[in-house]
Amino acid sequence: MLRTTAFSVLTLTAAGIIPSDEVHAADEDAQLWLSQSFSVPLAEDDVTGTLDLSQRVRENGNQLLSRGMAEFRLSKEAVVGGGAAYVETFDSTDEFRPHQQLTLTFGMWSFRTRVEERFFEGADRMELRLRQKVTATWPLAKELKGSLAGELLYTARSQTAGDDAHIDQWRATGALTYKLSPQIEGTAGYLIILSPRDGEEDKLSHVAQISLTYRG
Repeated sequence: MLRTTAFSVLTLTAAGIIPSDEVHAADEDAQLWLSQSFSVPLAEDDVTGTLDLSQRVRENGNQLLSRGMAEFRLSKEAVVGGGAAYVETFDSTDEFRPHQQLTLTFGMWSFRTRVEERFFEGADRMELRLRQKVTATWPLAKELKGSLAGELLYTARSQTAGDDAHIDQWRATGALTYKLSPQIEGTAGYLIILSPRDGEEDKLSHVAQISLTYRG
């Protein structure tokens, strides 16, 4: 585990996804995320509706995430959208999470900017989180493609009054996607999440991801 962790962190640091000053000894855990996504056109070719379901097996409380979203294509490169998710965390606090986003695509590169309003049960106030994701995708074979992604999650307004703005997470993902049929894709990936924590060890999560996507 230590050897794998060291290799993962060094690789991500060299790629510039995780800053070198964020690499410390870290508390580690392992997770499994199983996801299903269904996308269908809502109005001709310009508006798409998506339903996401994600079961997350975690050491600190399993989660079930349900998200609905609508996206409008502004141009060949730009898509704007919004929606909401409900995150049920077993034996802990649930969350309601509306969001708005803009995605820009140029060839193999995709840039997604997302704003999330997070409402937790019993919290002092709404939390505001900003997310910036960069993804590179390229073909590997006739029905197979690979992708690498890096994402910064930044808490601009904490759920707890008096807490400062801070970096919530750094994420990096590697994945393979195979086209199972004209409408269905299967993806297997590895996600590493670094969560900086003041006054204690940072948290490093190793996440195996398996997903199915249907596009109508």
